Amino acid sequence: MNINYDYISEYLKDIYLDDDYIFERKYALENNIPIMKLETKEFIKSLIYIKKPKSILEIGTAIGYSSLIFSKYSRARITTIEKSEEMAKIAKKNFSKYNKQINIINMDAKKALNEINQGFDFVFIDANKAKYKYYFDKASKLLNKDGIIVCDNILFRGEVSNDDLIIRRSITIVKKLRKFLSYITNLEEFDTSIIPIGDGISISTRRLNE
Repeated sequence: MNINYDYISEYLKDIYLDDDYIFERKYALENNIPIMKLETKEFIKSLIYIKKPKSILEIGTAIGYSSLIFSKYSRARITTIEKSEEMAKIAKKNFSKYNKQINIINMDAKKALNEINQGFDFVFIDANKAKYKYYFDKASKLLNKDGIIVCDNILFRGEVSNDDLIIRRSITIVKKLRKFLSYITNLEEFDTSIIPIGDGISISTRRLNE
């Protein structure tokens, strides 16, 4: 579900020339595998062009679509974490098909983040929504001085912002995401913006020392 009006999304689809890994996007949609929305992808592309990261960490690989986008529009060293063995295998095949040198860690993110000992300029979090706070805190310790942390699906189909939209099975996730948003927007160390595109994203950067 997109949090914006359908007619806006359809209009943007007509504007954007979406020639990025069309087969992988189609496969994900047909198999109900969550990947970033088209509008989110275009916004992320702009962030990457502006930031020019040399190193990217992704938490939540799925079939590798986001990592392929990162690889296409940057020269960064990419590390991506995926818990599911099945998804990791598909992602590896996709990376190999396009001859992409992307390091995939097939491991629970909580364990993997404790084992990684290198810094990153750009962190993209798109995994278990209930664990976003844990991922953010761990990722912030791996973030280079001028790095940014981007979290996807932060408004979760609009349910985070409107009680009338909440369905029963989403109650726990919505509560967790609301707490997480309150947490990251009140951190003294970070400045966070919430962008209502796609399914909602947050962008966190370290505050400048005054």
